[in-house]
Amino acid sequence: MRIRLHSVIVTLLLIAGCSSDNQPEAGGPVAATPDEWASMRAVDACAILDETALAPVGKVSDRKYAGASVHSCVATLTMPDGSTTTARAFVGERITPDAQAVSLGDVQGYVDTSCTVGVKVAGDSGISISVAGDDAVKQCAQAKQVATALHTQLKEPPRNPYASPFHSKDPCQPTDQFARELGTVKAILRPTIVTCEISGGGGRLLVSQEIENLADHAHGDPLTVAGKEAMRHQETEQKDQCMVMVLLKDAPDGSQFTVHYEISSTKDPCGKATRAANDSTTVG
Repeated sequence: MRIRLHSVIVTLLLIAGCSSDNQPEAGGPVAATPDEWASMRAVDACAILDETALAPVGKVSDRKYAGASVHSCVATLTMPDGSTTTARAFVGERITPDAQAVSLGDVQGYVDTSCTVGVKVAGDSGISISVAGDDAVKQCAQAKQVATALHTQLKEPPRNPYASPFHSKDPCQPTDQFARELGTVKAILRPTIVTCEISGGGGRLLVSQEIENLADHAHGDPLTVAGKEAMRHQETEQKDQCMVMVLLKDAPDGSQFTVHYEISSTKDPCGKATRAANDSTTVG
């Protein structure tokens, strides 16, 4: 089964930039770039794996967020013959150009070379369904069977803006406050549904919404951000980089909903990262 973690950014999509003749001044208002993920931010990935819809295929159990993102959900699917597999719904998938068109009832789907079946929600981005397996032929057939059973959920994705601190939350906001730390904004990128990269004349900010297992996390210097527990990381040999991680609330399986604010700047990166974290956490 293919796993795509948001923390590993394979391709950056340039959404918008400002020409040298029309760049906003440092500290001035910055217009937010078009948010290609807006229509998907409130989608509840676990609600897509609907028990009733999947009943003809198998029994659904143990639904939970998967990997580092709340926009990914996995569930155990027990088939009528007693065999089990893992089904996954992923919100914020980019449909690859070489994916082949496939009919999913009354929904147009696309299947790629790894047997992931996706539907487009906005442009070439949307929702994908996949299943685990070692037999490619069987895996592709099961993925299409599961996606077809879920055609209603894929046509009208179920929404729950309150499912987590990240649902409906754009990591690029508040852009104008972030710009105060970065100077003249040159580009704003949204590589994935949970990441934002803002480049300015005074530095670069990467914001990432992640589910973090703190038992496996290298703890940094403790601090408080907008009344919330946080920690700051800076490597001795990398004085031009600093990351502040804010703990928002408990997540399933002993993890935490966290937001990372990583600044690359030749001047006071830790101060800038801390102020950016405070601005965003206070607004959010």
